[in-house]
Amino acid sequence: MKLFRTVLATIITATMLFAPVLAADGDSNSPTQGDGPKVIAATDANGNDIKGEIVTTRMGTTSTNPKINEYLANAKKDLDAAANDPTALKKAGGGTIEADLQKALDDQKANASAKDLKIQEVFDASYVEGDNVKPINGPVTITFETTVPADNAVVVIHNEETGVWEVIDASKVKVENGKVTVTLDSLSPVAFLTTPKKTLDATATPTAKADTTVKSAQTGEHVAIYVIIAAAALAVAGGVCVKRAKGSTK
Repeated sequence: MKLFRTVLATIITATMLFAPVLAADGDSNSPTQGDGPKVIAATDANGNDIKGEIVTTRMGTTSTNPKINEYLANAKKDLDAAANDPTALKKAGGGTIEADLQKALDDQKANASAKDLKIQEVFDASYVEGDNVKPINGPVTITFETTVPADNAVVVIHNEETGVWEVIDASKVKVENGKVTVTLDSLSPVAFLTTPKKTLDATATPTAKADTTVKSAQTGEHVAIYVIIAAAALAVAGGVCVKRAKGSTK
């Protein structure tokens, strides 16, 4: 009995000692630490390294920071209202961002329509010190690790405020080796939109058809020439026959 009590006491003591450590390990990927796309690098307007202060939280997860949850909830309302169609999202001043999305694709020479864009990832990116979400002064450049296919065009949009979205100019977005680097003037929910790039061959089909039509016309011309030559040959042959006939009569 004494041995049993000793063993039981040891187990209880060990549990009390290691429980906090296990809890900390289990919480290492919590939304507070960031469960969104991994931040590879981040610098502020002065070139200072702020990677450690950038926290990303995917839409659909719950953060321990109520401000981040509020940002994501508002972004979700916008996307739901647009039926997850990015071209239907509203921009500042009224209207939708469709034309801006198309410009971003055209600047990349993607040969694709804005209607082809699909939502790849939606997450909040915030500057956090301690437990406080703070505004940033000036633009920040952040490199995110993503799963965007290499042959896809990428357009980044940013939820400036409730109900208003901004298309980031293509010159501020760089996609390379599974990473997206983007320069943002403010931080809040961000979405990566993607679509496969279309080759120029696919758009050259109408020209090929036009060439075929021209060739068909040329073939018709050749046939007409053959008909003329044949008619001329028949006329000559007819003349010879008539001449012979006259000679026989004499």
